Amino acid sequence: TVLAVSLAAGGQQGCLPRSLATVLLCRLRGQWPTWCVGVRTQPPFAAHAWVEADGVLVGEDAPADYFQRFITVD
Repeated sequence: TVLAVSLAAGGQQGCLPRSLATVLLCRLRGQWPTWCVGVRTQPPFAAHAWVEADGVLVGEDAPADYFQRFITVD
């Protein structure tokens, strides 16, 4: 699973491959989550990539308004 290899994709750029892997695995199983790229709304500034399903962040320990979306792919 994605979480099983998540440590290998850790670090500041780990969110991009982890979020893409999550979306691809979901789509292979017939589900269509939203892939998002944006930034944190709270300091410190940082770019981030994440997955949402029905408007809910998947696997994130942050409230939905913690990130500002710049790009989404449904």
